[in-house]
Amino acid sequence: MDERRHFMNDRVRQLEDWCAEQLGALASFEPLAQEASTRQFYRATASDGSRIAMDAPPETENNAQFRALSGLFRANGVPVPEVCAFDPRGFLLVSDFGDCRFDQAYADGREEQCLGLALDALLRIQSVASDIIPPYETSRFRDELGIFTEWLVQRFLGLETPSFIDDAWETLIEATQAQPMVTVHRDYHSRNLLLCDDGSLGIVDFQDALVGPVTYDLVSLLRDCYHVFSEATVAEWLTQYLQMANCGLTARDFRRAFDLTGVQRHLKAAGIFARLKLRDGRDSHLRDIAPTLERVADVAGGYPELMELERWVGNVVLPAAIREAGRP
Repeated sequence: MDERRHFMNDRVRQLEDWCAEQLGALASFEPLAQEASTRQFYRATASDGSRIAMDAPPETENNAQFRALSGLFRANGVPVPEVCAFDPRGFLLVSDFGDCRFDQAYADGREEQCLGLALDALLRIQSVASDIIPPYETSRFRDELGIFTEWLVQRFLGLETPSFIDDAWETLIEATQAQPMVTVHRDYHSRNLLLCDDGSLGIVDFQDALVGPVTYDLVSLLRDCYHVFSEATVAEWLTQYLQMANCGLTARDFRRAFDLTGVQRHLKAAGIFARLKLRDGRDSHLRDIAPTLERVADVAGGYPELMELERWVGNVVLPAAIREAGRP
């Protein structure tokens, strides 16, 4: 552990020195909150303003894809950070969108403003087409559900996986594949969307974009793991999206696709939250497990083909998760 701490401290010093080479003398170099990745973030402030410094280790992060997608999205009007400088060690300087994440703006009563900005940008993301964006393959959806069963159910909670689970997984996977495919950000939620000082939107953490189901980013936005919207708000913005987009689905089919894609995504997220604790030693998302599972049970209960999943998650997995991880 001491060797790792020394290595990390040395990386921070190298990054700060490199930022000073790019920007001139730094007035400050402050760490920022870390999310569910191996990247570390800092705000580097110099005489001409601030930039975000990223330490993105090349052995775990695809920095070439990050840079390519930054250019592609910006060329298509998607407000992602500009890459101002790059170093092969995995150091990047990108534009700074500030600190006001959407979860904070929601708490301040600005849901409507934020969702309007996010919906407009989502339509631009979905219109982007490029060979550099790979497909969201069916096998990947199955692997993501495996994260839930392995890391949350078996490793974290010590529970058995029921026999019906394969059928439930197939129902969820089929729902993801029975939709039009568009470019998806994949983590289009309140901790990756920022409200800038001028009232515009900034989008971060876009480097894992794929071509996937049309409802995927919308469910990330409206069924956010970190913020609960009323069902009336969800319905209102689903209607607005359908009025603005030509997605080729009826309102009924779209709602089913939205709900089932959301169940798949929340199961994956709950598994990732447990994996962060068990594999990476990070408690940062433990309290998000219970509300995420509650959302799974609530939505799955509306579909007869997922009733067994709803009962198991609600009556077995959720109580065990509350005992082990607590509530927010």
